[in-house]
Amino acid sequence: MTNTPKEYDADVIVIGAGPAGLMSAILLGQRGRSVIVVERHAAHYPLPRAVTFDDEAARLLSRIGIDADNDEKIQYFRDWYELKNGNGEVLARYDWRGQTKAGWHRLYWFNQPELEVRLAERIQQIPAIKVARGSELLDLSQDGQSVSIRCREEATGIERVLSAKYLIGADGANSLVRTKTALPVHDLGFQFDWLIVDIKTNEPMVFDPPIFQLCDPTRPTTVVPAGPGRRRWEFMVLPGETPELLNNPDAAWRLLDKWGANPQNCTLERHAVWRFQAKWAETWRSGRILIAGDAAHLMPPFAGQGMCAALRDANNLAWKLDLALAGLADDGVLGTYGDERREHVREFINLSVGIGGVVCITDPAEAAERDRAMMADLAANGPKPSTDPNLSLGNGIWIEGHGCAGKLSSQGYVSFGGNTGRFDEFVDGGWAAIGWKLNPLDHISQLQREVLDRLGVRAFEMTDEYKDGAIFDRDGTYKSWFDEIKSQIILIRPDFYVAISCSAESFSRSLDELGAKMHLKVRSLELSPA
Repeated sequence: MTNTPKEYDADVIVIGAGPAGLMSAILLGQRGRSVIVVERHAAHYPLPRAVTFDDEAARLLSRIGIDADNDEKIQYFRDWYELKNGNGEVLARYDWRGQTKAGWHRLYWFNQPELEVRLAERIQQIPAIKVARGSELLDLSQDGQSVSIRCREEATGIERVLSAKYLIGADGANSLVRTKTALPVHDLGFQFDWLIVDIKTNEPMVFDPPIFQLCDPTRPTTVVPAGPGRRRWEFMVLPGETPELLNNPDAAWRLLDKWGANPQNCTLERHAVWRFQAKWAETWRSGRILIAGDAAHLMPPFAGQGMCAALRDANNLAWKLDLALAGLADDGVLGTYGDERREHVREFINLSVGIGGVVCITDPAEAAERDRAMMADLAANGPKPSTDPNLSLGNGIWIEGHGCAGKLSSQGYVSFGGNTGRFDEFVDGGWAAIGWKLNPLDHISQLQREVLDRLGVRAFEMTDEYKDGAIFDRDGTYKSWFDEIKSQIILIRPDFYVAISCSAESFSRSLDELGAKMHLKVRSLELSPA
């Protein structure tokens, strides 16, 4: 198929209307980019899938108007996460109380179909985004200037060709986009079949603790919330069993019975056998085609990071595509997307596999040895404190070796201009330069100021006391952070990750280095090199 149009139907075509695709479209549409979302299902998929997201995802969702801390369709627990053995003895306890350095709670519980409806409602408020539901991708091609797809409308059978400057393949684990572009996949070979059972409660039910892993060799089991009024159980398919043996309502009710769930007090919403896998694409880009979400990676659910990773993909990719579409950076900026995200998601996949290796033990002797070691550790060291992953991005648009660069930025409560809230509320989705008791703009050249202005960077002085024109660090988050990293200036990217963490004296030099990593085109800014 060959199609090199002179005019484009959109800036970006997104294949797939799951969380990665919808969020990518929203973030691009908020930046004024035209987007067409192509989805083969005519209506939203109505059954549960993902049931949890983390603090970083909550931070991103707040950017589009979803406040996970105060939302009747989302819940979180100021509680403990536990691993128990088959006798009900606690093997490990993890403290999930309080907020994380990102300014949100550690994990939230929700119903994915409800979230996708709300994302779709947000899309309807952005005229630059069009959604073509009931359209199946048949083929795609690209040249140096554009991407073209051929798709078929299910209702009419009509085929049409659409073109765009770029394409995002967010079309799931069996991604046709990934297959058509022959992007290689790395497989860790971690595979277990689990029966997933989702219920809606018809009356109040108490689970204490509300979130835990049952490390029982007779049937490893996960018990978690699935949003208000919902619960999820995950039952491992044991060696010698077939998925078909468990994937039916009778088997689901039989397994639920020991937990007090029955047809009288709850409704069976879904049962399905999923194969937990650990894979990631080795390359996330082919020319003007990029992949995101499950098309780019699959991880076991033990760390609750599947959808979170998809939202991180969207958050990383959208602002880079915007730079390229605006002509502020050359096409090379998109190469940093896969490099940064692949290494980051690999760490979470390895974490999930590690937890799964503890949970999925079915040999009684091996399980007994595990129990002895973990209970001894708990007795000697007590519960595990709440810790943040603190993972770094892969090599990309950040200055390596500078304090906290490449890592998720901290966030606290601040006051500015007579208003109080989380810091992100004052940035409006763009770049932020923060100086501790100084203005970052006072330490760079006029040319650099103009470049930062064109990029939409907002500069702030942060203080621990009220000062006109400065941001007041209400809860001490930023003073502690700046003291810890021994920096005076921090430059935060639109995806909340730190690009530069440095002294005032080195800020100008660091900006020049960062501009090269961003593939900035100075001439396109109508500026002359310094």
